[in-house]
Amino acid sequence: MTLRELDLEELKWLHEHELSEAFPPEELKPFAAMEKLCASGLYHPVGAYEEEDLVGYALLWESPGGKYVLIDYLGVTASRRNGGLGGKILALLREKFAHWDGIIVESEAPDGGDHDALRERRMDFYRRCGFTFLDYDCVLFGVHYAVCLCSPSGKGTRDETLEAHQALYRRQFSQWAYDRFIQIPRDPDHPLEPPESWAEQSDLPGLEERKEDNL
Repeated sequence: MTLRELDLEELKWLHEHELSEAFPPEELKPFAAMEKLCASGLYHPVGAYEEEDLVGYALLWESPGGKYVLIDYLGVTASRRNGGLGGKILALLREKFAHWDGIIVESEAPDGGDHDALRERRMDFYRRCGFTFLDYDCVLFGVHYAVCLCSPSGKGTRDETLEAHQALYRRQFSQWAYDRFIQIPRDPDHPLEPPESWAEQSDLPGLEERKEDNL
């Protein structure tokens, strides 16, 4: 398996044929938002290939100044799921970012509801792949995520991860939008708002535009 960065046409195909099937609307950025992020130079959609066949993907969001990268979306194509390819993609990403301080993942947190078993399995997947869950969570557009880290260089720290995590969203959103829709870290005394749709929010003033994994 090899990784190759996708161009905008390939990303658009992925968005229409894989991401739209794999992720609910409230977790999926509109393609226009991804296009804007790519133009910033800090967003890198990557395809995982076996020979010429696309078998998976990782959409990577680089923190300002580098050193940390957020896996914005991670998945295996619909026809190839449940075959262990997700772990192989993460292993290749650890090699790709071997000299970086941190790979950050936001994984939807258990909330006592019907989907907790699936959410726990996802968290266990990341643990098996060398990620450690940190002592802070986050809330993005009304969705509660646990945050985990893999430090390929061994230099990543909790405080630097938090700073880089905040910087990603502060750079992309207006202060108004950040204060309204984003909590990094989560404030446990602040009630969760209903999940907001990326599509509904993408036209708000100053808002540039966020997912989970299907492995």
